[in-house]
Amino acid sequence: MAPLKIPGERRVLATTASFFFAALVGTLGGVLAVGFQTLVDLAQRAVTGRSGSFVDAARELPWWACVILPALGGVVAALIIRSFSPRAKPFGISGIMEAVSVRRRRIKGRPIVTRAVASVAVIASGGSVGREGPIVQLAAAFASKVARVAKFDPARHSLLLGCGVAAGMAAAYNAPLAGAFFVGEVILASFAIEIFAPIVVSSVFAALSMRAIRGSDAAAYTMPSDLSIGGFGPVLLTLALGLVAGVVAVGFQRSLRAGSRVFARLAAPLELKLALAGLVVGLIGTQVPEVFGNGYAPTSEILNGRLALGTIVLVFLAKPVATALSVGSGAPGGVFTPALLCGASLGALFAASVARLFPSLDTPAAAFAVVGMASLVAGLTHAPIMSMVLILELTHDFGLILPLVLATVASALVARWLARDSIFTESLRARGVPIDVGIEELTLRRIRVRDLVRSGLLSVPRWTPLADVLRRFRETRLDVIYVVGEEGELQGLVDLHDVKEFLNREPTGPTRVASDVMQAASAVTPEMSLAEVMPRFDDPELEELPVIETQRGRPVLAGRLTRRDVIAAIHLEVVQNQARRTRLMSPDDGDVVELPAGYEIAELDLPQRWRAGTLEATGVTREKGVTVLSLVERDGAGVKRRVAEPNASLVEVDSLVVVGKREDIQALRERVRSGN
Repeated sequence: MAPLKIPGERRVLATTASFFFAALVGTLGGVLAVGFQTLVDLAQRAVTGRSGSFVDAARELPWWACVILPALGGVVAALIIRSFSPRAKPFGISGIMEAVSVRRRRIKGRPIVTRAVASVAVIASGGSVGREGPIVQLAAAFASKVARVAKFDPARHSLLLGCGVAAGMAAAYNAPLAGAFFVGEVILASFAIEIFAPIVVSSVFAALSMRAIRGSDAAAYTMPSDLSIGGFGPVLLTLALGLVAGVVAVGFQRSLRAGSRVFARLAAPLELKLALAGLVVGLIGTQVPEVFGNGYAPTSEILNGRLALGTIVLVFLAKPVATALSVGSGAPGGVFTPALLCGASLGALFAASVARLFPSLDTPAAAFAVVGMASLVAGLTHAPIMSMVLILELTHDFGLILPLVLATVASALVARWLARDSIFTESLRARGVPIDVGIEELTLRRIRVRDLVRSGLLSVPRWTPLADVLRRFRETRLDVIYVVGEEGELQGLVDLHDVKEFLNREPTGPTRVASDVMQAASAVTPEMSLAEVMPRFDDPELEELPVIETQRGRPVLAGRLTRRDVIAAIHLEVVQNQARRTRLMSPDDGDVVELPAGYEIAELDLPQRWRAGTLEATGVTREKGVTVLSLVERDGAGVKRRVAEPNASLVEVDSLVVVGKREDIQALRERVRSGN
C-alpha cells in the first residue's frame, strides 16, 4: 500500500476561509463601533442639547440637571433591559472569556444588543462607564452569529469570537495592534501564528472600516505633540510609577467589587438601583464634573495640561467611586476607559510630586500621565504587552518604549502579587471557569477520560493462583493485570515488574494468589478531565491507569487510560491544527485529510479471542460503514503498522485502526466489548 498522499489545497482553503471570515468580522465590527458611537452622540445631544462630551455640557448645566440626568438615564436603561431581555445578565469581557475557555458555542445576540442599547442611555446621561464594553460585546455577538451560520466547530468558533473582540477593541480606540494583543494576551492566552494571524486581520480591517467612515485622524484622545522622557533618572522614575500603579489598580478593582456587593445586598428592582447610582454620581458630578461619562475629555485635558492640579486630585479620588457605583448597580458599559482616566490622573500627580521633591529632574506631566494610563491598565488586566502597545498606538511616540516597558511590567507584577485575578478573571474563578491558562491547559481541561478509554485489558479474580497470572503475562504483551472482586469491582493490580522473578520458574512455597502480589491501583473515572489525571502520570514508571465506573455502588473496572493515548491526544489538539481532531499522516508527508462530517478515525483494542485467526474471520471487514485501515503491533522496540489485508494473521496484532461513521464505530466497539 503506497503512502497516503493528500494535496495541501484543503489546508490552504481552510486558512483562506479563516482570513476571509476574520476580515468580514473585523469590517462589520468597525461599522458597528461607528454606529454605536454615533448613536451615543445623538442621544447625548438630545439629552443635554449640546454636542461634544458630557463633561463639557455638565459644566454649563444647572446643578439639578446634573443630578437628575444620570438617574433618569439609569431608569431608562433598566426599562429597556426589562422590556426586551428581562433575564439578561451582565456579560462583558468576562463572559466572552468564559465562552472561549469552555468552548460554549453560542453567544445570544438579543441580550447583548439590548444591553448595548441600554448602555446608550447610561453613557449619554453621564453614567461613569465606557463605550468600549458594548462595542466589544456587539462585535463578539456578530462573530458568534457568523460562526454559527458557517457551522464552525468549537475551536474555530472560539477563534472567531476572539476576532470579534479584537475588532471591537481596535475600533473603539483606533488601535488595531492593541486589539490583537488584547485577545492574544487576555482572551485566548496564545500567540500561536495560526491563532494570532486571523485576529490581526480582523483587528486591522476593523480599524480600516472605522477610519473609512470617520476619517484617518479619528483619534481616541487629543495628544500633545511632545511626549518624551529622557535621562536615566526620569526613566527609572517610571519604574516607581509602575509599582505605585500596580497598588492603585488593585484598589480600583476592589472598589468595583465593593460597589457590586453593596447593590447586591440592596433588595430593590433594577430601575431603583440604577436610579440611585445615577443620583449619587450626579451629586459627585456637581462638584467634580470630570467624573461624568467615559472620561475621554478629561483625559485629553490632563494630557494637554488644561486641568488644574487640585482638580486632578479630585478626579483621581472620585472617578473610581463613580465608576464603582455605575458598574456595581448593574449599569451596562465598560470600565476600560474610566481606568485610563484614573491612570492619567495618577501619572500627572506622580510627576507633580517628583517635581516638587526633585526640581532638577525633568518630569513632564503629559508623558508621565501617558505612562500612568498604560500602567494602571496593565495592573487591572495583568496584560502589560497589550497596555504598552495601546499607548504606543495612541501616542505614535516610540520614544516612550523604555518607560512603558518598565512601568507596565512592574505594575502587572505588583498587581498579580497583591491580587491573584485580573479585573476580567475575578468573577470567572468564583464560578469555577478555567482561566489564566493557555491552549495546552484548555486542552487538558476539555478532553475527558471517556474520550480516550481503552477496553482491551486483562482482569482476574483475587483468588486466581499466581501460576495462572504468570501464564497470562506470557500469553500477552500487557504489563498490567487487574485484580477484581466477585462483582467486577477493582481491588488492585499486578505489575509485570513485580513478578518477573517467577516468570521463568514456578513459584515455590505456599500457594500464592493474585491478591498476594497485587498493589494498590490509582483509578480514574470517565468524567475526569486530563487536567485532573495528568498529575498521576508524574510517576515515570506509570504507563496506564484503570478506569472505573460506579455500578450498584461498587467501583467496577471499565477500561484503562494509557500514557501514550494522553500524549497523542495532546499532540493532536495542541501541536497540530486544533480545528481538526481527526487526521491521517503518512510517515513521509505532513499533509492532512479532513474527513466528512460525522466520520472519525478510531483505534480499537483487539480482543484476545480474535488473535488466533485472520482479519477476515473476525467479520470486521464486513461491518457496515466501517473500514479497517491498518493493523497495529506493539513490542519493546516500538510500534509496527501493517496493511489490513483480509487474510492477515492477527496473532501479533494489538489493535485495529478503523474509519467510519461515529455511530457505526460505536456499534463495533460495543460488539467487541460484549464478546459477540
